[in-house]
Amino acid sequence: MSEEQVLIQSPLMYRLARSAEGTLFLDVVVGGIAQFTVRVVLTAQEAEAYARLGRPYADRLAMDVMASPAFGGRAVRVP
Repeated sequence: MSEEQVLIQSPLMYRLARSAEGTLFLDVVVGGIAQFTVRVVLTAQEAEAYARLGRPYADRLAMDVMASPAFGGRAVRVP
């Protein structure tokens, strides 16, 4: 089991975390009546944008995932 460092636990129903290996990822609650969580690993560009812009960038990225849960095929369902 890997250690994860939670960077943001948002009331917008997402969390941003860093894996033990240093990878940033978003876990976002999506759906309507049937809700589930998807995970999106941030690209290098997204990680750099988060480093520059902080929480407002993470909020926007999470809202993009909520609007399109497949997120271009990048999102995987979290068990």
